[in-house]
Amino acid sequence: MSSEKSRNKEIKNSKKLLAIGIIAVVVLMSFATLFNFAAASSGPSGTYIWGTPVSTTVTDLNPLTAQNLGAEATAIMYPSLLYALSNGTLLPWLATSYSIASNGTQYTFNLATNATWENGTTVAGPITASDVAFTFDVLKANSTLDGFGVDPYVKSVVAVNNDTVVFNLNSSSVMMLTFLGTQVIIPAAWSSAVGGNLSAIGGYDNLNTPHQLQAGPFILQSASESAMNFVANTHFWKGTPHVENLVVSPFKSTSAMTLSFESGTINAEYPAISDYAALKNAPNVVNVIYKEPWSYYLWFNTQIAPFNNTHFRIGLAEAINKTEILQKAEDGIAGNGSFGGEPWTNLSWWAPNLPYYHYNLTNATAQFEAAGLVKIGGFWAYGNNNTTVQLHITDPPVSDWTTAASLITNDLSLAGFEVTESVVPFGSWATDMFQSNLSKATGYMSYFGATPSYSNPWYVLQDLYSPNSFWDGYISHWSNSTVNTILNETATEVSNSSQMLNNLFAAQRIIAAQVPMVLIGDVGNYYAYNSQKVTGFVATEPPDGQYNLLRISVPSTTTTTPTSTPIAAWIYAVIAVVVLIIIIVPVALVMSKRGKAKKEAETTPPSEEPQNKT
Repeated sequence: MSSEKSRNKEIKNSKKLLAIGIIAVVVLMSFATLFNFAAASSGPSGTYIWGTPVSTTVTDLNPLTAQNLGAEATAIMYPSLLYALSNGTLLPWLATSYSIASNGTQYTFNLATNATWENGTTVAGPITASDVAFTFDVLKANSTLDGFGVDPYVKSVVAVNNDTVVFNLNSSSVMMLTFLGTQVIIPAAWSSAVGGNLSAIGGYDNLNTPHQLQAGPFILQSASESAMNFVANTHFWKGTPHVENLVVSPFKSTSAMTLSFESGTINAEYPAISDYAALKNAPNVVNVIYKEPWSYYLWFNTQIAPFNNTHFRIGLAEAINKTEILQKAEDGIAGNGSFGGEPWTNLSWWAPNLPYYHYNLTNATAQFEAAGLVKIGGFWAYGNNNTTVQLHITDPPVSDWTTAASLITNDLSLAGFEVTESVVPFGSWATDMFQSNLSKATGYMSYFGATPSYSNPWYVLQDLYSPNSFWDGYISHWSNSTVNTILNETATEVSNSSQMLNNLFAAQRIIAAQVPMVLIGDVGNYYAYNSQKVTGFVATEPPDGQYNLLRISVPSTTTTTPTSTPIAAWIYAVIAVVVLIIIIVPVALVMSKRGKAKKEAETTPPSEEPQNKT
């Protein structure tokens, strides 16, 4: 019986010893994993090289005034309260949250508490509500910098504390959240650089300082006509980028840029649309097409004959083969046409089933006849005096625009018009378009893209069709009293309420019926990247925007040498043996001694007590 108990105890002791050994190995493996993680997590790595056809000397890094290559740099270097995605969605950025008063005249933004300005790669101080207030004070002091036109709306901007800023407005507007939220923010420290003269900020550039105060996901280290070099901002409040270095590489032409891209010298680019066909089958090249809230149009002055007749304008829309233009001028990568001159952004979700004038020569002929035109010798003429209708389309030397103009010219000739075409320098074209207001001659037209800034439906309609807007005020001169009233009423809405959408639907129905300009097609923005050299793009967003720059990575084959050296496998084996010796052997000795002592105690007979003698 005692020997059986001994064997049971030995088995138990062996199990204990085995359990201790397993624990030791698990602990060791945990250490190994930790060491490996430390070695792999060495921070941002690799270089992302972005090609741009903008090749100019950087003369200004003030985000309120910078242009060309400087503007590309400042778009990376400076923040806004909210971040606008390509579809118009506003994301928290410098502001973590916001609230709007019920009457739409007060906006409160709560700022990230860990956002900082950088001087080189050194933290220069926190970004506070005072920086936001300073920015808008500068806009009010210098109206030429107020690109969104917020000054008439903003009564005051109050920094309640470091993390809270309040905008008090004179009146509400549906676009205020976008305008206030996406305005670039500049550091209040710049005030000392201009001696407190806020209006002088418009002429202030910070090129002469060793580093610029900046706050983007990447920090600009150097800028020239040959390259702009950035390094990851490890203090960026939205997180550290995965890529260590960002290089913006300028080129003299898109063709030279694409050759560099094909050779693998650069990682990504905005190619010319004409390069799409060649690149779409290239190895390792990913072509990304995403929509923007703007479209191509055929523009004309609606106050001048024959464009002052609605039937004539509808006839034009049906006489132009818009699908062919998208395929041949835009390489088929643009979106579909929508309706009545309204960009794609609102077609599917707030104004469906409105008329769109497809290519149909039979219908076009009926519309021209309804406009009072007659055919004489195979050409359309005015019915009241039999004078031939003469049309003329002019465009600047932009390849896709001139190709589209030629196709439109052919379509209208086929429809029975006497039509000519010309390509003129940008200066002459701009003068004809914006100073002569398309009144150079009867029948004067031009094809180009309108670029509303946001996909908010009110803003798109107002920008294209309000007589007070830039486009309509200078180009089409179209005006409808009912539409004007609706747009004015809608402008006071605080958000995209159902009432606002109902108003806009009513306005769009009138616009679609009268065709104040002929929509050709929606824009498909296009970029390409090498999937072996960079990954992680959010395909609906620009590849050089802050949102994407935080997400992309450079594969390990092109990463830089880690700062920590990985521990070799044989070292782990040695450590394992040492741990086993240190932990298990002493335990085994103790267990052995205890077992031996107990065994001796069990086998030794009890001693006899001495007997008392009487």
